[in-house]
Amino acid sequence: MARYYFDIHDGAQSVRDDAGTNFDSLDAAVQAATRSAAETGTGRLGRGDTCDVVIEVRDERGQRICAVKASMEIEWHVSHSQGPHPWSA
Repeated sequence: MARYYFDIHDGAQSVRDDAGTNFDSLDAAVQAATRSAAETGTGRLGRGDTCDVVIEVRDERGQRICAVKASMEIEWHVSHSQGPHPWSA
């Protein structure tokens, strides 16, 4: 098992992962980062926040392995009110 770290960047905010998580393989770590980026992006989209979410995966030596980016965009084709989105909580 190897430990991987997920640093999260979303617009103006960055959160460095100093604890890390053990995974059986690099592929498992990247899959987990992908799921996390998608879940975070989906949750934010429900609140009307369309900022990109980027998760940088680092290994135990601190080397950046890859970056997973979830990009959300709302493209309106009709006029809409400035109130909350009907599906937001």
